[in-house]
Amino acid sequence: MDNPLLGMPMFATVRLGRIARATVSGAFDQEGLSWRTHFALYCLTELGELSQRELADHLTMDRSDLVKMLDEVETAGLVRRAPDPSDRRRRILSITAAGKDQLQRGKDVVDRATDEFLAHLNGNEREQLHQLTLRAIGA
Repeated sequence: MDNPLLGMPMFATVRLGRIARATVSGAFDQEGLSWRTHFALYCLTELGELSQRELADHLTMDRSDLVKMLDEVETAGLVRRAPDPSDRRRRILSITAAGKDQLQRGKDVVDRATDEFLAHLNGNEREQLHQLTLRAIGA
């Protein structure tokens, strides 16, 4: 171990997160796509319609940053924003057909980025890392 800081679990975990983010971000950039948009579309597909606040919470994203992103994806026709019939101040988000197409393109990017990022691990080790990560974050 050439970096003594890697002996500290917290440092190694932070470094792992940075490498993961750089890998997925770079993979999406190469395709002219956005990883944040992909994860938003994924949430809307898996969870159905969500309020902007709910989506921001799932993405752990600042609400003002989410609004900027939603302006772009709504203009691109990937997401539809509509007033909530029970509370007109609230906006409900849903994915469009174009959003579903983009989501599929993004899934392929995530798969490639995952393979690149976890290239040093076999299938069992990848699953163990995933399960341990979920436990560590209390999920």
